[in-house]
Amino acid sequence: MKYAALFTMFLTTIVLQSTRLNAQMLFEETFDKPTEKGLYEKLQSHRYLSIEQAIGTDQSPALKAHYKSGERGSERIVVRYPLGERGMEYTLCMDVKFDKDFQFVKGGKLHGLGPDRPITGGNAMKPNGWSARMMFHRDEQIQTYIYCQNKPGKYGMTKKNHAFKFVNDRYYAISYHVRVNDLGKDNGFAHIYIDGKLIIEHNGIEYRGSDDPSTLISQFMFSTFHGGHSPQWAPKDENGKYKDVYAYYDNISVWRNKHIKDQPGAITKDH
Repeated sequence: MKYAALFTMFLTTIVLQSTRLNAQMLFEETFDKPTEKGLYEKLQSHRYLSIEQAIGTDQSPALKAHYKSGERGSERIVVRYPLGERGMEYTLCMDVKFDKDFQFVKGGKLHGLGPDRPITGGNAMKPNGWSARMMFHRDEQIQTYIYCQNKPGKYGMTKKNHAFKFVNDRYYAISYHVRVNDLGKDNGFAHIYIDGKLIIEHNGIEYRGSDDPSTLISQFMFSTFHGGHSPQWAPKDENGKYKDVYAYYDNISVWRNKHIKDQPGAITKDH
């Protein structure tokens, strides 16, 4: 058993290393210090986001998200950040911790990737538009949330894993590996890894219906809120009154191709 465990660990290390052979990091935001006209500046300027000391993965600074509860669920926190290039395949990595009093309620949106003109919010699909975000879901779950050409209804197409549940007040490393489809095919995908483990494998996606360069991945979509568009999605206290909750984000990075983090922490400390 001892040798079997060591061999399994060896194979896991080889697989994790192989996912990084062709990966190239576009940016990493650790929130340790301000960056000139970068993601740090864009995020901290949002009314419901702030940089707080000693709340990060290494007791370093991190981003605090304030979910202002209300009639639509919670106030929208939406920031779009251009990657500075376009491509078929990227991985979004981030560390997230839901506060000990965080309520998942019926669910809400989490960040993702998109093209020049992402489609969200139940808007009609267009050949040059799509989006690949995630959702936190009821019962502390996570799922994909995809606006694509072959979605079956008005809102985003989803896939979840009922076996995985977040535990409040601890950091998780999420890696969101997305590849858009070849034109006329449904060979796009969105794969969610948590702490290096594949949690959701969502395949058969036709993101784009045009080969225009604007349909390629070009934006990081910082997008998080409860909802939904009704009070049923909103966090509430024991008296049924709206209650604000919080989550923390650290070490956000985007990579060309596939890069899977096996634990929370800055990339320089990522094994």
